[in-house]
Amino acid sequence: MSAKESLERQISTPIQVLVEGRTPEIFFREMVEHLGSKDRIQVRDYGDIDNLTAYLKTFANLEDFQKKVTGLGVIRDAEDKPADAAFRSVCQSLKAVGIEPPAKPGEVRQQSLRVGVFILPNCQDLGMLETICLWFVAQAHSKELACIDRYFECLGSGDVGVFPNKVDKAKTWAFLSARGLFDPQVGRAAQAKVWDWDHGVFEPLRNFLNALSPNGQ
Repeated sequence: MSAKESLERQISTPIQVLVEGRTPEIFFREMVEHLGSKDRIQVRDYGDIDNLTAYLKTFANLEDFQKKVTGLGVIRDAEDKPADAAFRSVCQSLKAVGIEPPAKPGEVRQQSLRVGVFILPNCQDLGMLETICLWFVAQAHSKELACIDRYFECLGSGDVGVFPNKVDKAKTWAFLSARGLFDPQVGRAAQAKVWDWDHGVFEPLRNFLNALSPNGQ
Protein backbone atom coordinates (compact mmCIF):
# COMPACT_ATOMS: atom_id res chain seq x y z
CA MET A 1 0.00 0.00 0.00
CA SER A 2 1.39 3.40 -0.97
CA ALA A 3 1.47 6.41 1.33
CA LYS A 4 -1.33 7.93 -0.77
CA GLU A 5 -3.49 4.84 -0.31
CA SER A 6 -2.65 4.87 3.39
CA LEU A 7 -3.99 8.42 3.68
CA GLU A 8 -7.19 7.38 1.97
CA ARG A 9 -7.91 4.64 4.54
CA GLN A 10 -10.58 5.53 7.06
CA ILE A 11 -9.38 6.38 10.56
CA SER A 12 -11.12 3.69 12.58
CA THR A 13 -9.30 3.72 15.94
CA PRO A 14 -8.22 6.35 18.50
CA ILE A 15 -4.54 5.40 18.26
CA GLN A 16 -2.64 5.78 14.99
CA VAL A 17 0.85 4.33 14.53
CA LEU A 18 2.87 5.50 11.53
CA VAL A 19 5.68 3.27 10.27
CA GLU A 20 8.34 3.49 7.59
CA GLY A 21 7.31 1.16 4.76
CA ARG A 22 5.08 -1.76 3.90
CA THR A 23 7.13 -4.44 5.69
CA PRO A 24 6.98 -2.66 9.08
CA GLU A 25 3.27 -2.03 8.48
CA ILE A 26 2.61 -5.77 8.19
CA PHE A 27 4.96 -6.55 11.08
CA PHE A 28 3.30 -4.14 13.50
CA ARG A 29 -0.23 -5.03 12.43
CA GLU A 30 0.55 -8.61 13.44
CA MET A 31 1.95 -7.43 16.78
CA VAL A 32 -1.12 -5.26 17.40
CA GLU A 33 -3.39 -8.21 16.63
CA HIS A 34 -1.46 -10.41 19.07
CA LEU A 35 -1.85 -7.74 21.75
CA GLY A 36 -5.60 -7.79 21.20
CA SER A 37 -5.51 -4.12 20.26
CA LYS A 38 -6.98 -4.02 16.75
CA ASP A 39 -9.98 -2.09 18.07
CA ARG A 40 -7.79 0.74 19.37
CA ILE A 41 -4.57 0.77 17.29
CA GLN A 42 -4.33 1.24 13.53
CA VAL A 43 -0.97 0.96 11.73
CA ARG A 44 -0.21 3.03 8.63
CA ASP A 45 2.70 3.19 6.19
CA TYR A 46 3.91 6.77 5.67
CA GLY A 47 6.43 5.77 2.99
CA ASP A 48 10.12 6.53 3.34
CA ILE A 49 11.42 8.89 6.01
CA ASP A 50 11.71 11.81 3.58
CA ASN A 51 7.94 11.65 3.14
CA LEU A 52 7.01 11.89 6.82
CA THR A 53 6.54 15.66 7.02
CA ALA A 54 4.36 15.78 3.92
CA TYR A 55 2.35 12.79 5.15
CA LEU A 56 1.76 14.39 8.55
CA LYS A 57 0.70 17.71 6.98
CA THR A 58 -2.16 15.92 5.27
CA PHE A 59 -2.92 13.30 7.93
CA ALA A 60 -3.00 15.58 10.98
CA ASN A 61 -5.36 17.98 9.21
CA LEU A 62 -7.97 15.36 8.38
CA GLU A 63 -11.26 16.00 10.14
CA ASP A 64 -11.38 12.44 11.47
CA PHE A 65 -7.86 12.78 12.88
CA GLN A 66 -8.83 15.88 14.83
CA LYS A 67 -12.08 14.33 16.05
CA LYS A 68 -11.06 10.74 16.79
CA VAL A 69 -7.33 10.42 17.43
CA THR A 70 -6.05 10.48 21.02
CA GLY A 71 -2.69 8.78 20.47
CA LEU A 72 -0.06 9.09 17.73
CA GLY A 73 3.06 6.95 17.45
CA VAL A 74 5.84 7.20 14.87
CA ILE A 75 8.28 4.30 14.39
CA ARG A 76 11.37 4.38 12.18
CA ASP A 77 14.83 2.80 11.88
CA ALA A 78 17.99 4.34 13.28
CA GLU A 79 19.89 2.80 10.33
CA ASP A 80 23.63 3.60 10.51
CA LYS A 81 23.33 6.77 12.60
CA PRO A 82 22.76 7.25 16.35
CA ALA A 83 19.15 6.90 17.46
CA ASP A 84 19.15 10.55 18.58
CA ALA A 85 19.67 11.69 14.99
CA ALA A 86 16.64 9.73 13.77
CA PHE A 87 14.63 10.98 16.75
CA ARG A 88 15.45 14.61 15.98
CA SER A 89 14.37 14.09 12.38
CA VAL A 90 10.96 12.76 13.45
CA CYS A 91 10.57 15.57 15.99
CA GLN A 92 11.18 18.15 13.26
CA SER A 93 8.41 16.58 11.18
CA LEU A 94 6.00 16.63 14.12
CA LYS A 95 6.80 20.25 14.97
CA ALA A 96 6.30 21.22 11.33
CA VAL A 97 2.62 20.33 11.68
CA GLY A 98 2.17 21.80 15.15
CA ILE A 99 2.43 18.54 17.12
CA GLU A 100 4.63 18.70 20.22
CA PRO A 101 6.97 15.69 20.28
CA PRO A 102 8.03 13.72 23.35
CA ALA A 103 11.24 14.59 25.19
CA LYS A 104 13.10 11.43 24.21
CA PRO A 105 12.73 8.32 22.02
CA GLY A 106 10.59 5.55 23.46
CA GLU A 107 8.71 7.98 25.68
CA VAL A 108 5.06 8.92 25.18
CA ARG A 109 4.09 12.51 25.94
CA GLN A 110 1.00 12.26 28.13
CA GLN A 111 -1.28 15.12 27.11
CA SER A 112 -4.60 15.37 25.30
CA LEU A 113 -2.90 13.89 22.23
CA ARG A 114 -0.45 11.25 23.39
CA VAL A 115 2.58 11.34 21.11
CA GLY A 116 5.46 8.87 21.04
CA VAL A 117 8.46 8.15 18.82
CA PHE A 118 10.24 4.79 18.78
CA ILE A 119 13.57 4.46 16.99
CA LEU A 120 14.35 0.88 16.06
CA PRO A 121 15.91 -1.30 17.24
CA ASN A 122 15.82 -0.04 20.87
CA CYS A 123 15.91 3.79 20.88
CA GLN A 124 19.67 3.65 21.53
CA ASP A 125 21.67 1.51 19.11
CA LEU A 126 22.27 1.66 15.38
CA GLY A 127 20.12 -0.70 13.36
CA MET A 128 16.66 -1.37 12.03
CA LEU A 129 13.61 -3.58 12.33
CA GLU A 130 15.62 -6.61 11.23
CA THR A 131 18.11 -5.93 14.04
CA ILE A 132 15.53 -6.54 16.75
CA CYS A 133 14.37 -9.63 14.87
CA LEU A 134 17.95 -10.89 14.78
CA TRP A 135 18.22 -10.32 18.53
CA PHE A 136 15.21 -12.58 18.90
CA VAL A 137 16.89 -15.20 16.71
CA ALA A 138 20.07 -14.95 18.80
CA GLN A 139 18.15 -15.72 21.98
CA ALA A 140 15.47 -18.12 20.77
CA HIS A 141 17.34 -19.90 17.95
CA SER A 142 21.00 -19.59 18.88
CA LYS A 143 22.10 -22.84 17.18
CA GLU A 144 20.61 -21.74 13.88
CA LEU A 145 22.26 -18.34 14.19
CA ALA A 146 25.63 -20.00 14.82
CA CYS A 147 25.28 -21.77 11.46
CA ILE A 148 24.31 -18.51 9.77
CA ASP A 149 27.30 -16.73 11.33
CA ARG A 150 29.64 -19.38 9.90
CA TYR A 151 28.03 -18.96 6.49
CA PHE A 152 28.69 -15.21 6.52
CA GLU A 153 32.22 -15.75 7.78
CA CYS A 154 32.79 -17.98 4.75
CA LEU A 155 31.29 -15.37 2.42
CA GLY A 156 33.61 -12.74 3.86
CA SER A 157 36.73 -14.87 3.56
CA GLY A 158 39.54 -13.93 1.18
CA ASP A 159 38.53 -16.54 -1.39
CA VAL A 160 35.01 -15.14 -1.71
CA GLY A 161 35.01 -11.57 -0.37
CA VAL A 162 31.26 -10.97 -0.26
CA PHE A 163 30.20 -8.44 2.38
CA PRO A 164 26.50 -7.46 2.63
CA ASN A 165 26.09 -3.77 3.45
CA LYS A 166 23.28 -4.50 5.92
CA VAL A 167 24.44 -7.56 7.82
CA ASP A 168 21.51 -7.71 10.26
CA LYS A 169 19.04 -7.72 7.41
CA ALA A 170 21.03 -10.32 5.45
CA LYS A 171 21.32 -12.66 8.46
CA THR A 172 17.63 -12.31 9.31
CA TRP A 173 16.70 -13.12 5.72
CA ALA A 174 19.04 -16.12 5.77
CA PHE A 175 17.30 -17.38 8.92
CA LEU A 176 13.87 -17.00 7.31
CA SER A 177 14.96 -18.56 4.01
CA ALA A 178 16.25 -21.60 5.88
CA ARG A 179 12.77 -21.97 7.35
CA GLY A 180 11.20 -22.07 3.90
CA LEU A 181 10.04 -18.45 3.83
CA PHE A 182 11.27 -17.48 0.41
CA ASP A 183 9.76 -14.03 0.71
CA PRO A 184 12.15 -13.24 3.55
CA GLN A 185 10.54 -10.01 4.69
CA VAL A 186 10.07 -9.84 8.46
CA GLY A 187 6.47 -8.72 7.97
CA ARG A 188 5.62 -11.88 6.04
CA ALA A 189 7.42 -13.85 8.74
CA ALA A 190 5.14 -12.20 11.29
CA GLN A 191 2.13 -13.41 9.32
CA ALA A 192 3.68 -16.90 9.39
CA LYS A 193 3.92 -16.68 13.21
CA VAL A 194 7.73 -16.86 13.30
CA TRP A 195 8.18 -14.15 15.93
CA ASP A 196 7.21 -14.80 19.53
CA TRP A 197 5.59 -11.50 20.47
CA ASP A 198 5.74 -12.38 24.18
CA HIS A 199 9.55 -12.70 24.10
CA GLY A 200 11.50 -10.16 26.15
CA VAL A 201 13.20 -8.74 23.05
CA PHE A 202 9.89 -7.23 21.97
CA GLU A 203 8.91 -5.90 25.41
CA PRO A 204 10.00 -2.28 24.74
CA LEU A 205 7.82 -2.22 21.63
CA ARG A 206 4.87 -3.74 23.47
CA ASN A 207 5.26 -1.16 26.24
CA PHE A 208 5.48 1.66 23.71
CA LEU A 209 2.27 0.65 21.94
CA ASN A 210 0.44 0.22 25.23
CA ALA A 211 1.61 3.62 26.49
CA LEU A 212 -0.19 5.33 23.61
CA SER A 213 -3.50 4.39 25.24
CA PRO A 214 -5.07 6.57 27.96
CA ASN A 215 -5.01 3.70 30.46
CA GLY A 216 -1.61 2.41 29.33
CA GLN A 217 -2.87 -1.01 28.27
